[in-house]
Order: sequence, then structure tokens, then C-alpha cells
Amino acid sequence: MQIGKKIHHVKKINSTMEACAHLVTQGAASGTIVSANYQESGRGRFKRKWVSPSGDNIQMSIILRPRQSELKYINMFASLAVLATCEQVLNSKATIKWPNDVQVNGRKISGILTESIIEGEKIICSIVGIGLNVNLDVKSQTGIEKTATSVKNEKGQYVSRSVIFKTILKNLNIYYSKIIDGESLRTEWTQRLSTIGQTVKLSFGQTPSEKPLIGVAESVTADGGLIIRLSDDSLFTANAGEVTLAKTSELL
Repeated sequence: MQIGKKIHHVKKINSTMEACAHLVTQGAASGTIVSANYQESGRGRFKRKWVSPSGDNIQMSIILRPRQSELKYINMFASLAVLATCEQVLNSKATIKWPNDVQVNGRKISGILTESIIEGEKIICSIVGIGLNVNLDVKSQTGIEKTATSVKNEKGQYVSRSVIFKTILKNLNIYYSKIIDGESLRTEWTQRLSTIGQTVKLSFGQTPSEKPLIGVAESVTADGGLIIRLSDDSLFTANAGEVTLAKTSELL
């Protein structure tokens, strides 16, 4: 199986994730990609809108048909592939903010969204959405200018999207091959997490009424859940949620 053997590229689309879900019903092969210059309804986790002016960034979704044993590594393989791409293009270190944001110099450069369709015990598919800020002028985007970055922002010059797209494809195939060969990605993924060892606040975006949890992120489970040691010394495993660094005032 080769990721990117079949690529559907369009100038404008509602959502590459939705397009992939439709292609799945038509029997699209594993590794099929939908990419677009512009998404009208691009979204991230918790249905947040992904800011991406037309033609500035890479926005793509991939159809995968993993086995049960491979499912837990889907998010890991995608984030490691994007991280490797950023480091190769920028020649500088990148990190992963649990569970699926890739950061450079502490600022978000890419977001990854993974959704799986499961019927009973049968995995129909996983769809991986990747948004990578390439030539986004971060300073012109109100609300994210202090928390986001782009390849152009880091390099100080315009960068070819096609070159970066090819690099992403190469790295996606490298890491997915490891999964297919039965290799665990947990150790490498954990080593690249900036979250481990930090005092964090875990919020629940889908259930905002729940009180955030604060504790030290100690490690991750085999399937990528974040293990947090709370103030009462108990352990909490987060399989979803929004993690941010806890402020000093929140520790009191």
C-alpha cells in the first residue's frame, strides 16, 4: 500500500475530511488522498475552524484501512511524519504537543485530526486530516499571531508547497510502513512530546461544564493516552481533551 498513489486535488472544497468519507463509500483504496487549495469548512479538534487562506497552506486528508492492531498508531505515525517534514525543511527541531499538534519554537505549525469509522468490531477506515501552515502570514491573522507559526515565518521566505507536499508523502510512507511491519511508534512519539514533564491543565472541549484537571504529565499509555499525576498523587489517563501549560495562578 502506498500513501498518495491516488491523489484528488481540487482548488476549493467544503472539507477534505468529508470528501474522503464520501470516497470511502465508493470503495476508495487505502492511501487515497484528497487535497485542496482552500476549504470552506476546514476544522480541527472539537470542530474548531482551521484558519487557512486560499493557496497558502497544505490541507489534505488520507483514507487508511488499518488493522485493529495498527489503529492505536494512526495519530502517532501522522504526527511523526509531519514533524520529520518540518525538521527537514526548516533544519530545526520540532516537537509534538499532545495529542496531535506539531510545534516549532513553541508555536503551532500543524494540526492533525484523526477519525475512524467502526461498525461493530470491524474497522471500516481511518481518515487522517493534516493542516500545515506553509506560506501563511501569521501576523495578519488576528487571534493566532502569538500562538501559531508557518514554514515561511520560520524561514523568512516563500516556500514551494509542492516540495513540502512531496516531503510529507515520503515521510508518511516511511512511518506507515513501520506500522505495517509491526513496529511500535510509542517510544519515538513519546520522546518527541513536549508535554511530558510539564504541569498541565486538561480541559474537555466537548464537555466544557467539566472542571479542568491540573497535574504533571508523566508518560503515555501504549495507545497514546496521556497519564497525568494529580495533586492528590492519583493518576488520571486522558484519551481526549485539550492540554495547555498550567498558569502559576491555577496551581494555587
